[in-house]
Amino acid sequence: MSEKEKKIIESISEALPKMSEFDKGYLLGSAERMVSEKEKTEKENKDRKAG
Repeated sequence: MSEKEKKIIESISEALPKMSEFDKGYLLGSAERMVSEKEKTEKENKDRKAG
């Protein structure tokens, strides 16, 4: 894990207890969307290399 990723996780872990349930849900949704987009991009890159 990079230093940048560690700092992001630290920031989130400090802010999370102070967030409303709505904000927690929004954060979770945003994170899931980013993971989904990254997986899609990786799959497209893999398909280009194979094809």
